[in-house]
Amino acid sequence: MANQSMQWGERELNVSRAEKYRTRRRFDIDVSRFWILGLLFSALVFAFEYFIDIPADAAWLQEMEMALFSASFTLLAFYLLGLTFVFSRQEEAGKVNHQVIIYVWLGAILFHLFLLINNVSNQHVYKAGIILFLGPLFLTIYHFITYLSALREARRENQLATAASYARMAYQIILEATKVHGEIKRLKSEYPEVEQMLKANDFYNKMERFILEMQQYLQVEKFERKDIELLEGHFYFLENMLTLAKQHPGVKESRLFAHREEHSI
Repeated sequence: MANQSMQWGERELNVSRAEKYRTRRRFDIDVSRFWILGLLFSALVFAFEYFIDIPADAAWLQEMEMALFSASFTLLAFYLLGLTFVFSRQEEAGKVNHQVIIYVWLGAILFHLFLLINNVSNQHVYKAGIILFLGPLFLTIYHFITYLSALREARRENQLATAASYARMAYQIILEATKVHGEIKRLKSEYPEVEQMLKANDFYNKMERFILEMQQYLQVEKFERKDIELLEGHFYFLENMLTLAKQHPGVKESRLFAHREEHSI
């Protein structure tokens, strides 16, 4: 018991370490993505501010603001639809605060609306409008990247957990089937009547073939549901053979069982 407790403690410790490693790795990846997008956004802001000139009296400024206003409104609508879809599936919307992104989009829309209503002749104001469009756009892209990454990681963990559960079930079935097969062989060696019954009904060859197929599954690395169903079918067949062997009239255990039944009645 002490050794088993120590083994379980070591397994829990290993699982805890693996979980901490995966959590730290996901955090590092999210931080790396955030810094990459942040640096790209900063480079675009720097380029718009110092290397791009916007004529204050250009005729297409109002058209540009109308396009930015429409694009901001449309992207906010798609973002809200995406959040509705995520929440309807009862999934996490990612580690980014979606309310902040919504407020930033609303601020950008109001700013573009202000520029459409008022004829401002200052290129820095229009540059600010472009930056206010790119800011929530980058945040939205980062949010959906983190969400898809978390969703992919969750699915991978579920698949690993399912595979581990199938493997545990398969090994447990093979272990129990081996014990049942050993008990049948013991009865067969002690009682010739059992061996005659198994061979007469062609159960013996089928039983040996089934146990051989089950033992071959010990070399399988990944189990599927169909493998578990096949192993369960073979195991139930072996259990039925053991029940038939113990119920044979020539078996002493069967006679003792029948004797106890008569006295109990």
